[in-house]
Amino acid sequence: MDYDFTFIVTGVTVEDANAVETLFNRLDATLAKAGGQHVVSITAEGPRAVEAALRAATAIKECVPGLRVIRLDRDLVGIPEISERTDRSRQNVAQWVAGERKAEHGPFPAPEGVAGRTQVWLWTEVNAWLSKHGLGDEDIAYPSRDEMTEIDFALANAISLTFEFAPTLGFDEGRQSVIRELQKRHMPRLFKVLTGSETQDRNGRHVVLVADQNEPADAVMKRVADFEHDVMLVTMTDQFVGAELSTQEDAGPPREVVPVPSTATVRDWFELALDHPGAAFTPGGMERQQPLPAPVKQLLLAAAA
Repeated sequence: MDYDFTFIVTGVTVEDANAVETLFNRLDATLAKAGGQHVVSITAEGPRAVEAALRAATAIKECVPGLRVIRLDRDLVGIPEISERTDRSRQNVAQWVAGERKAEHGPFPAPEGVAGRTQVWLWTEVNAWLSKHGLGDEDIAYPSRDEMTEIDFALANAISLTFEFAPTLGFDEGRQSVIRELQKRHMPRLFKVLTGSETQDRNGRHVVLVADQNEPADAVMKRVADFEHDVMLVTMTDQFVGAELSTQEDAGPPREVVPVPSTATVRDWFELALDHPGAAFTPGGMERQQPLPAPVKQLLLAAAA
């Protein structure tokens, strides 16, 4: 899905012709100045808004050294802006706001506040309301209020994510369910954990390995072993589960190494992890160092109801 984002940025100005040209040519992004702040507008693709936004923010920063992405612009609109974007008269829009027209699918969104003497609304909520009446933007999606909060939290903590998967086929639907559950309920907690973790790749992105609970555990474990740094593995069983895994053994006292049966699923593996806290795990029937054991540094559990 394609999402539209406008980020408030610092470290660059519209007078920097090279930055303007580079962002446009490489990312089809626009650097502009609005309301006394510099912003970058960009369209990004992703299964969910949070992932798409963080990918876009990372691409922007990599494109222009020194640029810093601060937060999302909230895109507040008054009746004149809504009128212009929908190609409807201001009187028509005022009737929507007053509930005199188009009220069959619920009331018009509550205003976000007042600018001067004029009420303003969050465009993403206005567009969602318009979509119920066949008047919204059908080709572009916008992050919800909750998603904006998650994105801003990630940007404030300088967190950038990349989702990875094992090469096994046939589990896309389950993986996407895990991502939706993560982004809907557990992203703030995950961000806090990642802030103090060593799960970053060479580009500074935190690697989150997503698995369906029914995937073969050995395939996922081998994927973990492909990385030279820690990995956060997430799945969803009866609960949402996350585990920070390391592909290297600790220099400290030896850990218990638990073989995982070759027929085990990811769910089975996590049940073993609960029974053997702090242990390292390796696919059953394989040499201990082929691949390296994956010590569980911390195991996170959260209700998925």
